[in-house]
Amino acid sequence: TFDQLLFNRPVPGYAQYRSPVKGLYMCGSSTHPGGGVMGAPGANAAREILADLGRHMDMGAAA
Repeated sequence: TFDQLLFNRPVPGYAQYRSPVKGLYMCGSSTHPGGGVMGAPGANAAREILADLGRHMDMGAAA
């Protein structure tokens, strides 16, 4: 439905991959941008986890 599109996935308020439980993150087809974009939900969740740890994700080519 329209109320669960884009940054409202899986539900409004939990769209940034963090759950209400500290250290528990959400990823998969129920999170933005959805199941039609392979790997993107996991990469986005990993980026948020690293940010919470004070690190960043290098998006450059792997050596």
